Amino acid sequence: MGMDGSTLFSRLRNRLRPAQGQGGLRSSPWVKGMLIVATVVLCGLFFPWRTEEVPPEWMPRPDQLGKRWQGPVVRAEYSFVVRKPEEVYQRELRQVLDSLFPVFAWRPYRRAELEQALQALLDTFPQPPFSVPGLELREMLADEGTRRQISRTVLALLAEFGQRYITDVPKERLGAERITVRSAAFAHRSVRIEEVLDSAEAVSALQALVGRTVSPPLQRVVFELGLRLLRPTLFYDAELTKALQEAARASIPRTWGIVRAGEVIVAPGEIVTDTTVARLRSYANARLLQREQRLGIGTLASGFGHAALICSVLFVYLGFLRPRIFRDNLQLLGLATGLVCIALLGWASQSIGSVLPLELLVVLPAFSMVVAILLDSRTAFYATVTAALLVAGIRHGDYSTGLVLMLGGMLAAYTVRDLESRRQLFRSMFFILLGMGVAVLVFSAAQGQRWDAILLRCGMAGLNAAVSPVVTFGILLLLERGFNVVTDMRLLEYSSLEHPLLRELQHKAPGTYQHTLNVARLAEQAARAIGARALLVRVGAYFHDIGKLSKPEYFAENQLGVDNKHDRLPPKKSAAIIREHVTEGIELARSYGLPPQIVDFIPQHHGTMLIRAFWQKALEQARQQGGNPPAEADFRYPGPKPQTKEAAILMLADAAEALTHVLPPEPERLAAALDEVIRERILDGQFDECPLSFAELRRIRGELLEGMIGIHHRRVSYETASHAAASPRVP
Repeated sequence: MGMDGSTLFSRLRNRLRPAQGQGGLRSSPWVKGMLIVATVVLCGLFFPWRTEEVPPEWMPRPDQLGKRWQGPVVRAEYSFVVRKPEEVYQRELRQVLDSLFPVFAWRPYRRAELEQALQALLDTFPQPPFSVPGLELREMLADEGTRRQISRTVLALLAEFGQRYITDVPKERLGAERITVRSAAFAHRSVRIEEVLDSAEAVSALQALVGRTVSPPLQRVVFELGLRLLRPTLFYDAELTKALQEAARASIPRTWGIVRAGEVIVAPGEIVTDTTVARLRSYANARLLQREQRLGIGTLASGFGHAALICSVLFVYLGFLRPRIFRDNLQLLGLATGLVCIALLGWASQSIGSVLPLELLVVLPAFSMVVAILLDSRTAFYATVTAALLVAGIRHGDYSTGLVLMLGGMLAAYTVRDLESRRQLFRSMFFILLGMGVAVLVFSAAQGQRWDAILLRCGMAGLNAAVSPVVTFGILLLLERGFNVVTDMRLLEYSSLEHPLLRELQHKAPGTYQHTLNVARLAEQAARAIGARALLVRVGAYFHDIGKLSKPEYFAENQLGVDNKHDRLPPKKSAAIIREHVTEGIELARSYGLPPQIVDFIPQHHGTMLIRAFWQKALEQARQQGGNPPAEADFRYPGPKPQTKEAAILMLADAAEALTHVLPPEPERLAAALDEVIRERILDGQFDECPLSFAELRRIRGELLEGMIGIHHRRVSYETASHAAASPRVP
């Protein structure tokens, strides 16, 4: 007892209370209720709210185009207009606009205007606006006959050019193979661009024509006069061009006809086309307008109610069959987060609207593997079913996709039940691909899909199979390093007997070391028998007695060939030394950085059991001395009682291993002693705080008894009363 009146037991309980006190929020029913409600609400947000706008059984997915309709018969309740899809309308509009050409007004030359312009040009003599080298222009024009000849020649040339299509716009700027020509003589005429001359081509054509038809003495004069009189005959009509485009735009219908009331919109077995999708969507929109549906309580309840029904599959299972997980709000938060993430991925695969089957990339198998590794395979099974149903419901009742993901997730979960290596995760790739691939083939064949579509879906399933284990590995790594979560992969790092603590135990306390190995073997076999975490209990057994390193000589298994030091100590002091190996073990384990889940085995494998050998010795001394009986609390371990199945298994395996050293290897006597050990702990309430059933206790007892028979060597026992058979050693 300390100076403040506290005992070792009370001090240890005070030290452990903060760790246990963390259960405040972790076990609060209010937090649990809010967590469940938040999960349902978040998942419900991803469900389709307006069922009348897009009826789930009507809307074919993009990958169903060209396949046979698998849904029900859809018959129109009333007449409606089938609205053409926007992408189809835009495609038709581009085709029509591409068929329209720029419009030009054609204004050919008039002879009277040409004569007037030529006369004005010649009247500029004696200072014409041009010069002709080598010619006496004054003398040529002074001669009336030569002047008339030049005038006739120029007018003849321009009269021919006046009937051509000449534009002042460079042809490369027109950007069309043809143009539309409008004139008073005809309404519209389509002209190939090769028939049109721009300014440069017109000058070249005039020069060539002069060279062919005019005598050499007059060629330069005629060309110079013709060049001054040359002008365009085509003029771009921007207003008319725009009007034609608007008329063409208006000529394209925005609808694909009318569906009459009572007419079948689509029937099973029909090929799904763009027209089918347009008819279904137009009918859905017509229903929305007819019923004037508004977002109300009923609409919200449909999505949230659907999500609540699906989520209840997992929550009801946890509440009735996995109360340990259900009580722990932190574990419940992890499951809820996984469900919301899967729901988000399912919604994204639907909302993106890609022609690729993105729904097969929902990494539900990764979620299944994480749950199986961190919790157990049965919980992973129910979590997989719940997540798959969420994806199916969010995707408008796409339960074929839900079944594909469900089968892949289940196989993924069972492939990591007994994880022994990180490389084992990648073995899961094959089983995920097998499950999803078989389901994809079955549903694709039933829907009559083409082979290219089937291969695409199988490829997406293969991509999911490759990605899911990698995602699982990343999540586990994050949980291990960031949140100190102990997975089987992390336990493998502590399962080696080369750990410094275990090597020190072998050197300083060889009897305890050998006891540790025997207990680990017995506990692992028992854990496998009931589906508990065998690796966790084996690693926990390795370190459960490391506290004996401080005073190994005070423990029976290390007293071979030496006197029992407890013979010279009062019972209360001996009990205090025995109990100290728990506190010493906790401090030693924490100093070496062992994970909390391993440290928990040190106090829990003894629970609050009575150190019976010294308790009986103290009672006997008090009786002989006529004093008051000792306080039982001074002879009990500080606890806490086992909180998990694994800790309870280790408690029984620890006692069972001790029996093998005080009893002969006779199955009947070993069985009777083991039954007494189990009965004593049940009556003492040691299993009240762990989820261990009587059926599991029977299986554990069978495995322990089988393992005990294989252990033959005897051990030195403390000198106790006749109760030694029931409590054969002081750990």
